[in-house]
Amino acid sequence: MKKLLGIVVLSLLLSGNAYAHNKDKFVFLICEDSFNEMYEVHIDFRKKTVSSFNMKSMDSIKHEITKTTERWISAKAIDNDNKRIIIHRYVGEAEFQEFKNGKWKETSYDLECKKIKKNF
Repeated sequence: MKKLLGIVVLSLLLSGNAYAHNKDKFVFLICEDSFNEMYEVHIDFRKKTVSSFNMKSMDSIKHEITKTTERWISAKAIDNDNKRIIIHRYVGEAEFQEFKNGKWKETSYDLECKKIKKNF
């Protein structure tokens, strides 16, 4: 009886993490705007950073995640507090914004993002 109880308790302890959320995940997005500008966006939840890379102009910006909700991820640029990226988690849209004249204004238009996986 003790062995059976030990097996049950041990199996409950080991199976408790089976459905736990893995926080050190990476997410890769490819986002394209209406002007055919393509961006590679890398989200690192463990380091709380978002990196964006413009494939046309070869510009790269690193952001620090400031707010995460069920729907949105908001991250400010590390080098410039007046720039940020906002990513919608369900719709697959993102936008780059800049703080001008006391308001956040969109600097990229209709960024549609697709989650991708590494090919090799």
